[in-house]
Amino acid sequence: MSTPEHSEENGIDFSMLLASSVHDIKNSLSMLLTSLDEVIDITTEERPEQRKSYSILRGEASRINNALIYLLGLYRLQNEQLSLNLQEVFIADFLEEQLENQKLLFDVNNIDVVIDCDENLTGYFDENLIAGVINNILVNCAKYTKDTITLSAQQQDNYLTISINDNGSGYPQHIIDHISNDNRGIDFNSSSTNLGLFFSQQIASIHQCKGRSGSIELSNPEQGGGCFRLILP
Repeated sequence: MSTPEHSEENGIDFSMLLASSVHDIKNSLSMLLTSLDEVIDITTEERPEQRKSYSILRGEASRINNALIYLLGLYRLQNEQLSLNLQEVFIADFLEEQLENQKLLFDVNNIDVVIDCDENLTGYFDENLIAGVINNILVNCAKYTKDTITLSAQQQDNYLTISINDNGSGYPQHIIDHISNDNRGIDFNSSSTNLGLFFSQQIASIHQCKGRSGSIELSNPEQGGGCFRLILP
């Protein structure tokens, strides 16, 4: 087996090689997602079970695609290649766009999605990065909710909070505790690495303003279901 020193002597940067491979795989997966969308579109309503099966396949492919995007993002963060493109964003319009991206998934699975947000509410963040965070949570909620997802946003104490609630069984306590731990990281010994949540936390934390940093929170409200909160300064 080659040692890291031997690899460096041969001029092989395995982190860059991995990033390049992930990028190629992501491109192929994007083509697969496009093909799945076309197949679902031409599948008639007379075959709802087949449409739902294709939808499940698309959901899982989307989750894999998100994971690859996270890996690339974390690589760029580690190598200081990921810069923020901060801009003013109208939150209600932004949330509508994210729902539209997953509309097929919600429709096929009969999930009712509600937005609760002041039309004049604005935020200041990297729209593409935050869209990736929101879309990942929406795809996960579509998998675990019973039939309802609620997106809400509000501004309080100079922080913007975007909340995503579902009416499923809620987040496992060990995941909530993991997120609350200041020394959190990726646990490859668990059944799930929670890479999406780890990346979400990293993206939130690089949004900073006047010494304040963004963060994420998970909870299980008393009324049931799970709640994901993205908090940005």
